[in-house]
Amino acid sequence: MTLSKREKLCWYYGGACFLLLLVIFLLWLFVFRFREYTNDAYVEGNQVFITPLRPGFVTAIHTDDTFLVKRGQVLVELDPTDSLIALEKRKQELARAVREVCEAYHQVFAFESDIEIKRAELIRASQDFEHRYNVLDAGGVSLEDYEHAVAALRASFYALRWTESLYEKALAYVQGTCIRSHPQVQEAAEAVREAWVQLYRCKIYAPVEGLTAQRTIQVGMWMHAGDPLLSVIPLDQIWVNANFKETQMSKMRIGQKVKLTADLYGDDVVFHGTIVGLPGGAGNAFSLLPPQNLSGNWIKIVQRLPVRVSLDPEELKAHPLRIGLSMEAVVDLHDQEGTFVPISTAGSPNYVTAVYKAEEAGDQELIDSIIFENLDPILAKYAEMLFYPGEISEDER
Repeated sequence: MTLSKREKLCWYYGGACFLLLLVIFLLWLFVFRFREYTNDAYVEGNQVFITPLRPGFVTAIHTDDTFLVKRGQVLVELDPTDSLIALEKRKQELARAVREVCEAYHQVFAFESDIEIKRAELIRASQDFEHRYNVLDAGGVSLEDYEHAVAALRASFYALRWTESLYEKALAYVQGTCIRSHPQVQEAAEAVREAWVQLYRCKIYAPVEGLTAQRTIQVGMWMHAGDPLLSVIPLDQIWVNANFKETQMSKMRIGQKVKLTADLYGDDVVFHGTIVGLPGGAGNAFSLLPPQNLSGNWIKIVQRLPVRVSLDPEELKAHPLRIGLSMEAVVDLHDQEGTFVPISTAGSPNYVTAVYKAEEAGDQELIDSIIFENLDPILAKYAEMLFYPGEISEDER
């Protein structure tokens, strides 16, 4: 049977539609069902807000918005006048404390010698008493002279006890410590250290490398501790939050690969990322006023969840991104070996800066120099060694 032209066209169109549907089905079967796409994705990153730890007038600003700063670079300077005065005062107090402790050591030595004097006087008084007692009945001494000898013996005895008590009192102040570890010296040394740190904090350093943003200060402004000065955005601490619908999340797993493109660079630049975290809640749960769907007339809205995607550091160096830029993300769902919820803390970001460890750099050398400049040379051995009585000879004293 010969088909008419119209019937042939119907068969052709039907075959073409079938082939098209077959191709679409195969694409879905092998490609699209293993992909999830969103254009609701944005670049996120850390913003390091710089605030002063002490009040003061701003005397210098060494950067501005959009400029690069290196880790440890001075960003802002505050007037150091009051900190310099405070440091000089604390240095004098430490010097005075060292001298007072040295004086206390010598006081112990003085009471040791005084005890020996009092013992000799007690021996002499007891001998005088014994001599007068032996000849009293024979009339060798007067009663008055004998009574004076008794009084002198009692006075010598109690003078010795008084001196021994003063010795114990002086010894309790220094025994079992060295000059450096003596509480009075330690207290003064900590005051020097605090003043040193306050002087260091007159210069505010960049804790990380990045771009400066949000400068809110001017030279001459008075800043309170904690006031925002500016922020530094480290360009190597960048990631993407891709906001997927809750209906797209069922097959997403940590470790799956993601392809991303940025509106900044267009489709010519493709970033290759990895899912490193799935959120603990939908975005609306963290809003200022979370919705309370307790009424009967509410509208169900499909929620979105921010999926955290890490980026290749080398690709970031080649094509830097900025916080807030729009992205498009496509997740490859083939890999189902990962977990939906993290099972360990491994792989968590670790942000560290060593800038603030330098606050006390050099303070110990300053404290040591003050201690040894004001230390009695005779007591040099006790600068580090614990003191116990009787360790210094008479010649050394």
